[in-house]
Parts: sequence; structure tokens; C-alpha cells
Amino acid sequence: MIKIAICDDEKSVCRKMYSIVEQYLEEENRPAIIKSFCSGQEFLKTHIYFDIVFLDVEMPEMNGIETALKLRQWDVNSKIIYVTNYDKYWKKAYKVHAFDYISKPIKSSTIQNVMKEAIYYLDNKNDAPKISFRTEVGIITLALDDIYYFEYYARKIKIITVRGIFQANYTLKELYKKFGKYNFKSPHKSFIVNMLHIKYIKGFEILMDNEEIVPLAQKRAVEFKEEFNDFLQSTFDRI
Repeated sequence: MIKIAICDDEKSVCRKMYSIVEQYLEEENRPAIIKSFCSGQEFLKTHIYFDIVFLDVEMPEMNGIETALKLRQWDVNSKIIYVTNYDKYWKKAYKVHAFDYISKPIKSSTIQNVMKEAIYYLDNKNDAPKISFRTEVGIITLALDDIYYFEYYARKIKIITVRGIFQANYTLKELYKKFGKYNFKSPHKSFIVNMLHIKYIKGFEILMDNEEIVPLAQKRAVEFKEEFNDFLQSTFDRI
């Protein structure tokens, strides 16, 4: 079942979006839970993991950018779709890996199209392979999207994930052989990163979604940046 949140301080917009989303899901025969919120604070208090979040940017007290930054502290997977009158915010929107950005006044066709795309990605994620690791705390099973990166440290592998950090006895060579086909690449001899979770690359530093910095080796910089650009292009082409 898909969980969808609509957060907008204009009640008329909330009602209209609710109606469009509800109608689309009924036509597609997709069971769902839809919740409406009039402020970022009200939305965040629920601590519900929503699959899709329609989020207004211009809201009093806590705007949509601030709301999304707080949301990303504990939910990195929801598809955030910004809804606003102001085009100037689109660059800030993508700092929280917003899925899309649509302008007001909202149109049924626009909402339906972005819903179709978001659900497509959710369906594919649910079908994505899960990998089991033998760690120091036992066997854990992780979805690929839940892994930020691997680090070789003190003769062990640290697995940095949305669920925390786990240690295991693997080699980077073993992990790269297994994960390379899933858009995991090595920017440095001690790291393998999930390109899905790269925020940006600046100089010889890679900022990840969890706000940690992974080093980019100078001798690997050109090749790695080309791989990352290819990944971004392939992601764009699937939309």
C-alpha cells in the first residue's frame, strides 16, 4: 500500500491535490493512504514514513525546504515533490534529492504524470535485490538503496547504511565485484560509494546524503566524475 502526504498551508490547494491524487489511484486500482497537512511542523510530528510527499515551499514558520531537511534526517527514501509558485527555489529543492518540482496553479495532468513516474520508481525499488551480510552483530539483509558506502578501515569493512554502521570481514575487491553492476563505484582505494546517494562532488571531496564526506583520489577523479555523469544521465533518460 502506498502512503502519500500532501503538505500545503493553503487548504484549497490541499483539497484539490487530495482529490486529484485519490482519483488517479482509484483509476489505477492502487490501494493507498493519503494524509493532508497544513504545516511542516504538523507533517513532521507524525514521523510516518511516506512513500510520496507533495510539499509546498512557501509556508509560514517552517518552509518546505526546512521541512524536507528535517525529514531527511530520518527518512532518506521518500519521493519529495515540491509544489510552489516560485521557480527560484528549484536549486535548493534538489539539495534534499527532490524527485520533482511542479508549479502552481496545479493541473490534474501534471499531478497524474508525476504520480505515474514516482510509483514506477517505487515499484522498481520494491523489486530491487536485497543483499545479506555476515557482520559482527549477525546476519543483516539490506536493500541496495539503503547502503551509502563501504569503507575499508582497520582491516575490516564498515558498511554505512540508513540503519546504522555495521562491520564485516570482506575485502573491497569482493564487494566491488558484487556491487559494481549496481552503480557502486570506487573513488578511492578505501571506499566504494553508492552513486544514488551522492549529493555533489567538489574538488576531491564527495558529499553523501548522510552529510559525510568521502575522499576522491586525484588519480581517479576524472574517471569517477565521468562515471557519475553517466549515472546521472542514465537516471534522467529513464524518466
